[in-house]
Amino acid sequence: MTRLWLPYTVDDLPGALTFYRDLVGLPVVDGWRRDGEEGVVLAVESGFVELASPAVPGPVPVAFEVSDVDAVFARMAGVDVVAPPHRYPRGHHGFEVRGPAGAVVMVWSER
Repeated sequence: MTRLWLPYTVDDLPGALTFYRDLVGLPVVDGWRRDGEEGVVLAVESGFVELASPAVPGPVPVAFEVSDVDAVFARMAGVDVVAPPHRYPRGHHGFEVRGPAGAVVMVWSER
């Protein structure tokens, strides 16, 4: 299983939530507030859109949820590793690499 996870940082989380939840119609499936950060996760057919505030400078990664992070990382020989496999502050396990066009790509799992 691989699902797209599209994170966005936003300056106005309530406004973004109103747009994506109320106008687009995406259901909220998770949310958090910790260490000055607040966010919500909205479901789409084959993935998720994550909105987090406050906005951070620079581009946010494109993220893919997979069932076996370590197996995917093992196939990344020769790829520019931005962050090796580790536990993120919210508990998920994953890593980050630089994709072919230079964008940061996060591969992660809740496990």
